[in-house]
Amino acid sequence: MRTTVGEVVRLPDRRTAPALLALGAFAIMAALPVVLLVNLAGGDRPAAEPIRPSLVAEEAADPVPVWRPVTARHGGFDVDAPRWRPLGQEVAMFRRSDGLAREVFRFGSAEDARRHAALVVDRGEMAPATAVTDLGAVVSDLGVSATVAPNPIPLATKFGPMQTADMTIDTDEGSKACLGFALRESEAGIRVTGWVCSGGPEIVSRQDASCFVDRLFTVGVRDAAIASLFARAELARLPCPSTPAATQATPVVSERGGRPSPLRLNRL
Repeated sequence: MRTTVGEVVRLPDRRTAPALLALGAFAIMAALPVVLLVNLAGGDRPAAEPIRPSLVAEEAADPVPVWRPVTARHGGFDVDAPRWRPLGQEVAMFRRSDGLAREVFRFGSAEDARRHAALVVDRGEMAPATAVTDLGAVVSDLGVSATVAPNPIPLATKFGPMQTADMTIDTDEGSKACLGFALRESEAGIRVTGWVCSGGPEIVSRQDASCFVDRLFTVGVRDAAIASLFARAELARLPCPSTPAATQATPVVSERGGRPSPLRLNRL
């Protein structure tokens, strides 16, 4: 079969259809890689979500410290409070999961209509806080139903001025008015908190509260900083009156008076 320049070669009709199909398939195969590359590049489509988002690492939250009771024959502190002991004395020791140690001294019950007092001694590293914050944390730990409000007047004690707070403890028979107090000694790593409550809504005598705090002393504490703190405190301690404190109607000139009593580091 002979052809000349400019003449179009024509395939027989029976080969035209298969040739076109083969050409179309070749074009599709050639375009497929281009489409895949566009999809991988992102294009205008939103970013695909992680296949397993649950495997993404999250910052672990700090565990909440937990208090646990400790069984020990002797603690590092004691409270010699003869005026409060007839109400019933309860002593307990705890250890927190972060290392904080606690000794609790309670006289009377917070739930009835009698007088009540408590002293709590914590040892360890503690973040700075106000008296209201410290007392709020302690009453919460001990399960006491109380409201705490700041009081600007410090309490005179053998340790020096202590921050105070007005407290109200709810009972089945009404409410108790209490005076709370808190002391921080960072160098010694110690915190002293507590409260003194009347049997009802009557205002608490500050003299009673001062004398109650001064009844706290050490028992065989080997920490030099704490021993020095209590030694200085005993030198500054003033005697408490042997008679009940004056009522609210009687003006109180000073919280305590007289000459310092003899040095005491151990229980009498």
